[in-house]
Amino acid sequence: HQKQALTFMMQRERGWDYEAASMDYWDYVESTQASFFVNRISGAYQEHEPTQFRGGVVGDPMGLGKSLSMIALVAMDAKGERSRRVSQGDGNVAEPATMPSLVIVPPPLLDSWEEQLSQHVKKGHMTWRRHYDKQKLTELDNLSEIDIVLTTYHTLTAETGARSSSTNKSIMFSTCWKRIILDEAHVIRNPASQMARAMCALEGHSRWAVTGTPIQNRIGDLAALLKFLRVHPYDDPKRFDTDIAKLWKSGDIDEAVRRLKQLSGCLLLRRPKTVISLPTRKDLRFPVEFNLAEREFYDNLKNQALAHIDEACYGETQAYGLSSYINVIQKINALRMICNIGLHYDSRHSLSVTERPNKREYDWSTVAQETFNLQREMDGLVCSGCQSPCDITTTTTDESESQLRPQFTQCLVFTCTSCVQRATHADKPLMCGHSPAHPAASVSLTTEEATGAAITAKNIIMSSKVSALVMQLSALPSDVKCIVFSSWRTTLDLVQVGLDKASILNVRFDGKVPQKQRKSVIDKFKRDPTVRVLLLTLSCGAVGLTLTEASRAYLMEPHWNPTIEEQALARIHRLGQKKEVTTVRFYVKDTFEERVLELQESKKQLEEVLLEHNGKQQTDSR
Repeated sequence: HQKQALTFMMQRERGWDYEAASMDYWDYVESTQASFFVNRISGAYQEHEPTQFRGGVVGDPMGLGKSLSMIALVAMDAKGERSRRVSQGDGNVAEPATMPSLVIVPPPLLDSWEEQLSQHVKKGHMTWRRHYDKQKLTELDNLSEIDIVLTTYHTLTAETGARSSSTNKSIMFSTCWKRIILDEAHVIRNPASQMARAMCALEGHSRWAVTGTPIQNRIGDLAALLKFLRVHPYDDPKRFDTDIAKLWKSGDIDEAVRRLKQLSGCLLLRRPKTVISLPTRKDLRFPVEFNLAEREFYDNLKNQALAHIDEACYGETQAYGLSSYINVIQKINALRMICNIGLHYDSRHSLSVTERPNKREYDWSTVAQETFNLQREMDGLVCSGCQSPCDITTTTTDESESQLRPQFTQCLVFTCTSCVQRATHADKPLMCGHSPAHPAASVSLTTEEATGAAITAKNIIMSSKVSALVMQLSALPSDVKCIVFSSWRTTLDLVQVGLDKASILNVRFDGKVPQKQRKSVIDKFKRDPTVRVLLLTLSCGAVGLTLTEASRAYLMEPHWNPTIEEQALARIHRLGQKKEVTTVRFYVKDTFEERVLELQESKKQLEEVLLEHNGKQQTDSR
């Protein structure tokens, strides 16, 4: 399958293929009277040759070795004299010749890429350097003997401001790279974000988007990738909207799907996991029954939530629409937490806004983090300043190293750390768009917990769901390693107490673990035969880790976005796995969790309709 991927990429780097038998969507038509180019997708034609496009999307599911495929492509570059010209004051960029390939990743993947390069590249055959933190490239001759430059999205986004100054140009933006590779490319799915604009501003001979989730929530996710790739004419979002998206929205689904598959057929490589001989993966859903006390507790809170919704829609508190919305969010979060930790959940900490003594002047900071967490988990947030997306997989450096945090206002406006820093340095207040401004509070991107009492062995009340997990883990042979995923540290607190009581040795990796200690935690899980379980939050473990030492994974609650779950499970079911894999998704019957499962299915159907057939087509034809 790696040879197939390499063949696809080498063909795409040759540019458009106008042969009738090709999968590209441009035809060259020549007659005695005229010659022109026809767009197979829309039927439109033009006299001039389409703008050249080299590259595409490597969209294989997680675990098929997409990074290795890209390394193989770079390794195929002919070794010759490198031309290292960069732009001068006139603003023109150098020809690529055999310039390095620029690989852009989230921060946690820097180590993963270097490990793969060291593991798979013959010593002395390729060289690579980081452009990150204190290791940034500054001298032009540093590029002369480099094959790959590794950097991060946030590093380049921060350097975009330097492009406006001819005396202080970033080498990243003044170089025309051999190729530009975006790993986890779905992070630029908002084309209006400062991050997406920075990636689109880079110059390169070819451009690649690498992501196991080219479509997460909507068709527009793919449009953002096309803009980066410069796929004429669909690098223009308006043209993509006219030719494809509007058909989908108007109900002409069949034609929209036909056009989208015609488009993706030439530039997207997406194959099922069956193309490689991975061990069998068995996916199970495990329904949990509340005990009588838990059911009564849950139903009481559910009735409160329904009453709040009725009050928000029809009652006297309609004037406090925002407060009512926050109340509903709190109740939903509470219902989900009860499913995980049962009677241990202390409902007193989520006293609703409308139940407080002063409805208008409550302390926003007491509920900001909880509201932020659920908003981010449901569909992500967008920074009001730079438009960069923020979802549960958004990664940052260790927050303990910085005193500045993102801000989240009572009117649900989010401002990322970078924009907060810029505003602070410029001594400018953050604006939410209201007058007077709504209260704002600092929030953490690495806080995966709900507020409330700490869970310790002294005050433990084991929930039905955690009891079911511990029972399953206790029944396994001692040499089977497992991973337990949850969105919340509070859940992992209870799981950890249960495992300790059952004498099951475990280690833990969540947002509170300092950046410098994370590798040692993972190494201990991998190498210590007595450590059987790794407790991992989704925000830390959904991307960037290879954990094939484990053969079983447990998801403690359903996530709003099924691709996040799949990214997490792909940590163990991927290249390098030698054992049969079992995954278990817990959910509580007759609860809000069943509604989340229904939403997951609708999102999966969208991805299957748009991408599954295309992957089969490529597998058969290449």
